[in-house]
Amino acid sequence: MERKGISMQSSVLMALIAVGISSCAQPSKANQEKAVQDALSAEIQREQDKAAAIADSAIQGNAQSTSSFEKLAPLSAGPEFSAATLVSQVHALSHALHKYSDAEYEHVEAVLGVALPADGTGERRGITGKFGTGTYSWVVWKQSRFPVGRSVELSLDPPSLCLAFEALKAPLLADGFTMYVPTFGDDDRITFYKRVESSLTLYVAISVDRRDSPACGRKVTLDLGPSDD
Repeated sequence: MERKGISMQSSVLMALIAVGISSCAQPSKANQEKAVQDALSAEIQREQDKAAAIADSAIQGNAQSTSSFEKLAPLSAGPEFSAATLVSQVHALSHALHKYSDAEYEHVEAVLGVALPADGTGERRGITGKFGTGTYSWVVWKQSRFPVGRSVELSLDPPSLCLAFEALKAPLLADGFTMYVPTFGDDDRITFYKRVESSLTLYVAISVDRRDSPACGRKVTLDLGPSDD
């Protein structure tokens, strides 16, 4: 009888110890899960902040370009280019722009393989030439949304003309660019961005026909700006 009582006491003691260990381990597991969740939430927030900054910059760039459009002097005539040539030139620039000086006229001319004369006011340097049933324009000017550096811009006219969005997108993603698509507002630009120097990021913004399922790229703007992190 005594042995039976001792055995029962031992069982109760072991059960109490097991409960104690379980109750101590449970908060530790919960804390680990919370730490992981907090880290994921912080990373998501950083990406959302970066995306929002890109969207704000794109909207500001559009506003500045629109407000000054009517004041622009005409560009010099350039050669006729095919869609394949224009797409190739965009990707060549996305490889070549790593620092602010890379966006200077002489360097852009070398990458595009054409001269970019100054317009009548000296505000821009660029050309306009035949593309399909309309025209293209390559421009380098100080309309960049960043305080340092110049914008390099390819535009097509009339707006019904376009370059295949997939042909523009695929090589950029393969080259390590990240794609950002605005989820709200009326901005029509999809932006690709990639850190190219320790403190600089290259932004390639493409105006498209529709954001949810783009088929056409109508304007491409390349800008260098400070990296966010």
